[in-house]
Amino acid sequence: MSDWKPEIVVLDEAQRIKNWATKTATFVKRLDPRYRLVLTGTPMENRLDELASVFDWVDSFALEPKWRLIPWHTTYADGLKEIRGARNLDTLRTRLAPSMIRRTRKEVLDQLPPRTDTVVPIEITAQQREEHDALIQPIAALAARAKRRPLTQAEFLRFMSLFTTQRIIANGLVQLRFAEVWPGLSQLVPETALLQSLAAPKLLELREILAQVLVEQRRKVVVFSQWRRMLELAKWAIGDILAAAGQRAVFFTGQEGQKRRTQNIVDLHDDPATTVLFATDSGGVGLNLQKAANCCINIDLPWNPAVLEQRIGRIYRLGQKHPISVYNLVTQDSVEARIAGIIADKKALFSSLFEGTSDAVQFDRSGSFLSQIERLVAPAKISAARDEETEFEEEEPALDRELDAMVAAADESTDARPNGETVPPTAGPDVSGRERSGPELAVRDLFARLTVRTTAEGGISIEAPPEQAATL
Repeated sequence: MSDWKPEIVVLDEAQRIKNWATKTATFVKRLDPRYRLVLTGTPMENRLDELASVFDWVDSFALEPKWRLIPWHTTYADGLKEIRGARNLDTLRTRLAPSMIRRTRKEVLDQLPPRTDTVVPIEITAQQREEHDALIQPIAALAARAKRRPLTQAEFLRFMSLFTTQRIIANGLVQLRFAEVWPGLSQLVPETALLQSLAAPKLLELREILAQVLVEQRRKVVVFSQWRRMLELAKWAIGDILAAAGQRAVFFTGQEGQKRRTQNIVDLHDDPATTVLFATDSGGVGLNLQKAANCCINIDLPWNPAVLEQRIGRIYRLGQKHPISVYNLVTQDSVEARIAGIIADKKALFSSLFEGTSDAVQFDRSGSFLSQIERLVAPAKISAARDEETEFEEEEPALDRELDAMVAAADESTDARPNGETVPPTAGPDVSGRERSGPELAVRDLFARLTVRTTAEGGISIEAPPEQAATL
């Protein structure tokens, strides 16, 4: 494409270049057409530097200097680290205005049908609570350590593994032990007593919702989960209901090939018997299902509120003629319930910047990633973990943003493996060949090898080994 030298480039789903360090963003930004148009419903998902990365290709000077974005537009509770809101939004809107056209949802409400969002509270079982709470202490200890120093690669992967395991437990212990129980379970009929024994109350609730929506209301449904395994369990749990009604379900995940995905979407649109599409977040972007379905069920919540809206946006868009129903299944007294509360603050910044008129927005809670993690675990546990650590340093915004980005990346790459297991995000080896957990740690490692000396003339001399010198 670079050799072709196009004069016009239209970039759809432009949030794909929100991370300047990815190969997608790097190669797209090498294109240098005279006319550029980027289209996205989520120009910013978590942080202002994501907006800057998308906008950089359209107008590279609009948000310069980028290093000033975070401090200039962030309100801190203590002046240092605890993010309590955003400020100077009028300035940001002024800088964006010459190159941005936005149609808010309020402006098109008369063209959209009614939408009903329902949070379905799921009571956690005793077995779930025991295993869920057993992970609080190790998560709290790692979160406390991250405030003292950057986590090592092994520590970070353990942190992500524990955090993800808690979220899986919130879905049900049967998903946690999928490999052990699925071969035998898949051969059984999903009777109520059997479902109750699985410590996965979401499956029972999902069964009730789908029985009503599919059989009584005769609607088509898109069911989302971050995990392919949970979708397999969900399909099994409603298999007898579908069979009795002469209906079938199809998948749209990373496990299906492109032809199969395409055929499944065609069937959802054209085949009256195909009434359910089970999708991971690979199906949360780019699909237009407003003429095929009018109900969306989120078995679990992603960390990123924009990902949640992208899911719903598959059916709630122009062209939809029927009222929309959205069901969010949330396990109470778990990490999932606390994630639901954190999502509200992320939505507040987006709404205030792109749809509001005020110059500032105040968050209900601290907005830093590590502070959010502290709210996801019991306060007593995090306090105990802090007592075990000594000589705390101030929380570093760069590390904080890196961790937030990696959690979001974990959400987005969940079904990269055929079996639906989460692939822990890494940034590859550093200049010495050691594995690292992200760009911030690589930069620290790089600069740690520099030698700085004072010269006789009063200046300084900076020396580096050959491999570090080449990287610099």
